[in-house]
Parts: sequence; C-alpha cells; structure tokens
Amino acid sequence: MKRRDFLKAGSLTATAAALGTTGVAKASIPEQEDVSKYAPTALEPEYTIGDDRSITFNPNQRMAFTMCFGCYSTCAVRARIDNKTGKVLRVAGNPYGPSALDQPLDLDTPPREAFQRLSAVNDQGLNARSTLCGRGNSVVDAMDDPRRITKCLKRAGKRGENKWQTISYEQMIKEVTEGGDLFGEGHVDGLKAIHQKNGLANPDFPDFGPGRNQLFASICSDQLGRKDFMNRFLQKSWGTPNVGVKSAYCGVMPGLVDVITPSTIDINHCEYAIFIGFAPSLGGDSTNIQARRFGEAMAGRDNFKYVVVDPILRSLTSKANRQNSEWVPIKTGTDTALMFAMLQYIINHQRYNEDFLTLANRKAADAAGEVNFTNSTYLVVQDQKHPLYNKFLTAEALGLGDDQTQVVINPTTGKPAASNSVSRGKLFYSGPVRLRDGSEIQVETSMSLLKTRVNETSMADYSAHCQIPVAKIEEMAIDFTSHGRKVGVAFYTGVCSPDTTQFVFATGLLGTMVGAHNAKGGMNYSAGSAFSGTYDIYSSPLYDLNGFEHTPVEGLSTERAADYEQSHEYREKIRKGLPPYPADSSWLPTKAAPLNSASYLISHANSNPFQFKAWINWSTNPMYGAAGLAGQVTDTIKDPKQLGLIIGVDVFINETNQYADYFVPDLSQYEQWSMSRMGSSRVRGQSACAPAIDSKNVKNQKNQTVCMEQFVIDLAKAMDLKGFGDKAFKDKDGQSCALHTPEDYYTRVYANLAHADKPLPQPTQDDLEITSVNRVASMFSERLKPEELGPTLFLLSRGGRYKALDSIYEGEFFHKSLCSPFQFQVYNEGMTDRKDSHTGKPYDGLPVFDVHRFRDGTPIRELWTEKEFPYQISTYKPHLRSASSAILPRITSLADENFIQMHEEAAAKEGLKNGDLAIIRFPNNKTLKGIVQADKGVAMDTICIAHGYGHKALGAQDMTIDGELKPGIAERGKGLSTNLVGVGDPTCKGPALLQEQYVGGTIRHTIPVAIQKA
Repeated sequence: MKRRDFLKAGSLTATAAALGTTGVAKASIPEQEDVSKYAPTALEPEYTIGDDRSITFNPNQRMAFTMCFGCYSTCAVRARIDNKTGKVLRVAGNPYGPSALDQPLDLDTPPREAFQRLSAVNDQGLNARSTLCGRGNSVVDAMDDPRRITKCLKRAGKRGENKWQTISYEQMIKEVTEGGDLFGEGHVDGLKAIHQKNGLANPDFPDFGPGRNQLFASICSDQLGRKDFMNRFLQKSWGTPNVGVKSAYCGVMPGLVDVITPSTIDINHCEYAIFIGFAPSLGGDSTNIQARRFGEAMAGRDNFKYVVVDPILRSLTSKANRQNSEWVPIKTGTDTALMFAMLQYIINHQRYNEDFLTLANRKAADAAGEVNFTNSTYLVVQDQKHPLYNKFLTAEALGLGDDQTQVVINPTTGKPAASNSVSRGKLFYSGPVRLRDGSEIQVETSMSLLKTRVNETSMADYSAHCQIPVAKIEEMAIDFTSHGRKVGVAFYTGVCSPDTTQFVFATGLLGTMVGAHNAKGGMNYSAGSAFSGTYDIYSSPLYDLNGFEHTPVEGLSTERAADYEQSHEYREKIRKGLPPYPADSSWLPTKAAPLNSASYLISHANSNPFQFKAWINWSTNPMYGAAGLAGQVTDTIKDPKQLGLIIGVDVFINETNQYADYFVPDLSQYEQWSMSRMGSSRVRGQSACAPAIDSKNVKNQKNQTVCMEQFVIDLAKAMDLKGFGDKAFKDKDGQSCALHTPEDYYTRVYANLAHADKPLPQPTQDDLEITSVNRVASMFSERLKPEELGPTLFLLSRGGRYKALDSIYEGEFFHKSLCSPFQFQVYNEGMTDRKDSHTGKPYDGLPVFDVHRFRDGTPIRELWTEKEFPYQISTYKPHLRSASSAILPRITSLADENFIQMHEEAAAKEGLKNGDLAIIRFPNNKTLKGIVQADKGVAMDTICIAHGYGHKALGAQDMTIDGELKPGIAERGKGLSTNLVGVGDPTCKGPALLQEQYVGGTIRHTIPVAIQKA
C-alpha cells in the first residue's frame, strides 16, 4: 500500500475509533489489501460504506440501542454485539441520545441514515458523532468478570465470613418468605410474618407505624425505571416508608424548603463560570456532552472563562489553557465563606441586577419579560413580640389585602403596599410601618437583611477562613457581575461539609443577584428531565400500571425527616412536664426527605425507634459509600438476633451485601430493561431499552431469568400482595392484566411512553432489523394490542424518546418547557416554620456563616483541636474512577491505588516528602497508611484522597462458594478509603453519623486528622 493511501485509510479508521464509530469507506482501501495486518487487535468494522455511500452492515455483528451505567448520567448508547458469542464487543453513543449531543438526530431520521451520518465520510464532521466516555467503554468488562455472581446463594457460615452455598431459586423464595430456623441459629421471621405482624412496630413510638415498617430497603435510585419497579413492591404493595438511597451519603443533597439548587451551567453561551468542588465534566454532568461543550467554548470563544474552586488541582485547569481557566485553591469545607464574601462585595458595591430584584410579583415579571422573580423587596417583621416575627408582613395585617399576600414599600410613594398591587418594591428598607390597629412594628426587606447578614463578618476574616486572598475574591465578584446573565456557579459532591445547606443557599443567591437563573448562558435546572408529556407514563394513556389497591404507607420513616413538634416524643414530654429539647434523636427540617440509607442503619443500631427485622439491599453499597457508617453499625448487622434477615440483590458481592443471608443475582447492564432520564441533556426525554443480550444468570423452574424484578414479583405472589400476579393492573378499557415476568410490566410502560401526547409513528422493517429490535419484538406482540405495537417498537428502534425543540432558547432565556417560573428566595420564610430539634430555636430564613459544629451545637474544633489534628480531609471523585470501578481492569490499569495528596510545604512541616509512606490518624483513633504525593496542587492544611479505592469486597476478598475457594483479587483492594474509617458525631447518643443538620447529608469532607511518617 502506498504511504498516502495507508495514511488516508488509517486516519479514517483511527478517527472513527476515537469518536466511537467504526464505519469505514471502502473506496479509501484498496481491495487487494488486508488492512487488519496493520491493526491486528482491531475489531471488524461495524459497517462499511461504498462509493455510492450505501451501507453494508457486518453480518457477524448486531447493534442494539441501550443505556450506560458506567456512572449515573445514564447516557443513551449503542452496543455492538458478536452474533456468534453474544458478547458485547464495544459501545458508543446513541446518535438519537441528547445526553451525548446538543443537537441529536431527529427521531424521524431512519437508523440507516443515522449510521450513514456517523461514518467517517460524512460531510457533517463531528456534528453527528455520538460518543461515549472512557468509563462507559470500560463497563463491558463487568458482564464477564470472574467474580460476578450468577446463581442464588445462601450463606454457609456466619455473616460476613463470605462462605456461601448455591441453592435453587425456588428454595430461596420459600425460605425468605416463610422463615424458620434457616441457619441453625434459631428462628428467623420470614417476610410474610413481618408484613402480617399485628400492631405497631414499637408501641413506645406509635408515630413510626405498624409492624410491616420493620422492613428496610436500600435501593439504587439512579436506575430510574427499575427503581420505580422496586418501589412498586416496597411502597405501593408492601407499604413501608423505610426506603433509602445513596444521594445523601454520596453528596447530592436534597433541597431545603423553596430552595432550588443549580444543576448545570449553560456553557454554550456562558462567559464566566465558577465550579466549586469539582472540575467541569469530571463530576455531575455527562462527560460526553460536557467535554464537547467545553471544547467548543474554549476553542471557539475568546470571551469564555471559568474558575475551579477546589482543594485539589484538576486536569482541566492547567497551563495548557490558562487563558481560559484558573484554579483557585480553597481550604476544604470553607466554600460558604467564599460565597458570603462575594455576596458582600456585590451588594456593597451595587453590582446586582436591580431591575430584576425589584420586581414584586409574577405579573410584573411577565410584563418585564422575566422568567423568574424574587422576594427581595418583601418586608420581614423584626419585632420579637409580634406573632409574625421573622415572617413576611402580610397585607391583612395592614388592611391592604389577605394573609397570603406579602407587603413591599412602594418606591414611588415610600409607603407600604400589597406586593400584588405594584410592579416593583423598594430594594432596601429598614424602619417602622403602622398596622391597621394603629400600632407600629419594625420591618426590613429581605435584601436589607441579607446585606446585614453578609456584612457581619469582614472581608479579611472571610479571606482568612477560606485561604483565598481578598484581591482574588473581589476579582471573582467583579468578573461574575461583568457579563450580565451569562454567568453561573455550580457544584457537585465536593461540598459535603457541616454547613453544606448554608453554602447551597448562598450559591443560589449569587445567581439571583444577577438574574442568571434559567437564562441563556446562565444557570439551568432542566438537565435530564424525564419525558412524560401530559401523562404519568405509569398510569396512562394505555395502561394504568398503578391501578391496583395500594397498601397505605403508614407512619414516619426512621430517618426522622419530619416536624419534631408533631411527634409522639415531643407531645409526651410536654404532657409529662419535661423539657422537650433536645430530642432523643435528630429530626430534619427538610421539605424533601433525604432518604439517606446510612441514617436508617444508624436508627437500627440505636434501636430507636426500633430495630429492623429484614433488610433488602439492591444495587447499592452504603457500608462503603457512607462516611463513618461501617465502624458504627457492623456489629448490629452481623448479629442475626438484632437483624433477622438480610437479602442482597446485585451483580457482585460488595461491602454491604457480604453480610447478606441470601444473595439474588441481578442483571448486568445491557441485560436489563432500562429506562431513565437522559442525563445532562437539555430536553425532556427518556432512554428506553429492552435486554440487548441474554443474561448469564441462572433460570428458575419456569425458565425465567433470575433478577431483581423476577424476585420481587415472586415474593409478592408468595405473600399474596396486591399489584402482582394475575390481576396486577388494568388497561384503558378496564381489562385486567397479569404481572408474572418483567416483560409483562416493561412492555406496557414502554407502550405508554410511546403513546404519550402524540403517538410515535410506525417503524419500517429495516429500522427493526438494523437496531435488533426484531430480536425482542415477540415479547411485545404477545402482550400489546396490534395497534399499540408499531409506535412502541419505534421507541426501541431509537433507544428512547425526547421532545424535539427547534431551539432550547426563547430570547435570552431557556425555552419555557425547560424552566419553571420560580420565585427565588432571598429570605426563606419556609425555613422559619421548623425548629432545631436540639435547641428548640427556629431555623434562620437567611443563610448563616458559622464555624462547623456537631449536632448539639458544639464547635467541632473545640473537641478535635487544630493542635492535635492540624489537617482536614477532602475526598474527591477522580476522572473515570467510581465506587464500583474496581471491577473494571481498563480503569484500574490506569491507577490501581490512590495517594495521600497534600501541599509540599505542609508535608515538609511533618517531615514528609513525595513518595514517603505516612499514617493518617482520625479522631476515633483509626488510621490509614498510604503513599504521600506532595506538590503544589493541593490547598494548604488540606489532605486530599481520591474516592473509589481501598475496597474490602467486590472481589477483593476471599470467597468460598460450595466449598471452592475463590481468592481475592489483590488489585481491587489497593489504595485508601476514608469512608471505612470515618468518624461519627460524639455529641449524639449512641452511634451517630457526622451529619449536616438541615438535610441529613453525611459529611465526608473537613474531618480533622493528623499525619506522620510511617
């Protein structure tokens, strides 16, 4: 082959490979040459394109649209599958998937044309190339991992010994349902007995409900469609409120009352962005789409700049792009100080958007062309003796209207006015107003209160607290307010600190000051919204899958996300004349329950309000993921007398499921029925896919594949629970439908999705063959009516559905379907309705800057002094690595262990240098030993340790199955895990998480530590 022809062919092949495609042009490769000799390990092309641009698909392979769970952005992907072996060869992006493209292909584009556009000879260049990140390309290894569990297991030793025996599926269903002396350790209540238990779970705590609430389940919240199936069993059929997820211990905190937290920044038009606690595209949003957006912004727009505020230097803020980006090192856990300092500068120097902030109501905002408005001008009562103290002054109190309408100062007359009677209010006011009864009270506007609050601390003190120079803070404040609305501030899981709620509140206020919310180039809230049209796809338009008699969820959840003043404990203390505060356990004032799996396990360990009798853990790992949990609850979990039955449902035995009594093998990705929102997209859409390959899992006696769904179905049927079996739900005509297999459920859900609003069109036979939908079509034709079949198969032939928009913008804001008309809270009156369950004081309506405190209010540094513990831990999620990627050799081969990362000057103070072995000591006297990485890329006084290492399970441990030893794989246990040695809260009774007091997030940053040479 001539050099020119070789380079041409090589560039086409290499470009296709780099972009996740493998279509090659026949015309570029001489017929007589076998190019495989130049790349002997390369896969066969997915397809070839002839001189006339016609496509010939590889007959040895098939393609199926599916979904990626390499992280929880849940990107829509396409899998290449070997027809002979059924093995997934490679995965790439779905060109119809908005999570990988800003302008995905319209659903009307036939798949054959879609593949033609993906090819290397396509004139559109990169525009139609749908990619997948390194993690997504690595997860294919999980399906064939040597430590994957594909059979039903029962423990053969004590809990945690990792000794198992295989049992039949039918035996497992019988034993977990009926109970008995299952392990020669005494009687164990089965699930049927637990559900049918008469009376309260604990009569001393009647508000925590009936005996069936003693089932706890920790589940994967990010496999959204499957999560809904699991909750069908747990909440609608069983009726337990005790269902936990990972979010509040992973770091994604739920919101406060009326506080909206930003999810993404519109990089396409943003001119100045601040990322706190993570680097862009290295956390939160899909790496695929964010990397593309950032590449285009940095290469194509000179007016774009971003700042990463983080204790550790990330790869996207380096000398290679220093004109567009900057790393601002910050001491871990001090982000609130930075936000307050910037707010102080912006307010004191009048660099806010006054036209936006002074709008008094929705009508005025609409007239001004605004999507949002604020309560900046509303008057807050400051007279401590008045019933409305710390509440908004109402029009009723002044005789100007009702008690649901707030009051502003009319900027024209200088007099009070009902907020709905004027277009604007005065932004700053502090003084008296006369009520209708003739009395006077002191009031202030929300903005006046905020100004006072942020000026309670000097700029110099804010600077000293966060270790960012005053000049840099002021520069950031000026930059943030110099680009109109085309600015944003975003955070991810890097801010799990004792004052996270205050930080989140202040972060939202920063965007409010300039009106960046929902603005083009500003802060957007629509990333990954599910498609539903005007329908709930579980209830209409064709099938009402919720159309069965639900078991009511009665009683509070044991994590106590409720009003303490309404509790039985509070009322009993008042009745007995006892001080009601502090509460025996912490109660949370959140609007949305955090569902922190770790909190439920702490309640169990404390027997308060009761211990659980059974625990189902599906596809989640709180014992590894929740900081400080394992060391406090393991003993109560290992003891069958304290927790009678534990069932693990997963693909691997992790740090949590290793304590299970029974293990149910679940489906690996690409074997699943999957449906989820399209993460990081700016459309309302959902991926939807049927199993792309056959599962390796064992089958039951009915030749059904064992998995989470089948297990749940058969459990419910064995206990005669509603919503499963012969008459599980109804179609639109009221006819009963059976639910005996996962197919019975998902085919109907997909039919609803395909017919929501305007039904999708009919697919061609070519569409179904190219996308392998014909392989699963019979599962749908057996369950759907003929007229329902076509649109549903069309859905699968595109891998999902989304609402196409000609533009995601309307003028200077996002399209109305992508944003809600929020009223942003400068003063959050809703927070003042709740009281701290320890002190009895109402929560503040403004963000608070304070030292970090334990739950009882004691400053953390008062007990864990800087003299004894001079450093603080900050964990972070590195690029590609995650909590479960230890099983992926393509990921672990990049770095099979992590390091103790610290500033070289701080290391030198401790007699340490790069490469030394050191010991970190925690306040609970537990230690970690690791290698020091000392350089200038870490903030002073902070020690950074990457998350996702130091596993004790996932194949790192020795296991015995049916008497055969399966040795642990050493690489999976390398490195350090701070979570496994993390501390609790010493000011609480019994086991207690070190926990953020407003929304219950588990703290994994700011933990004081000491370090010394090993």
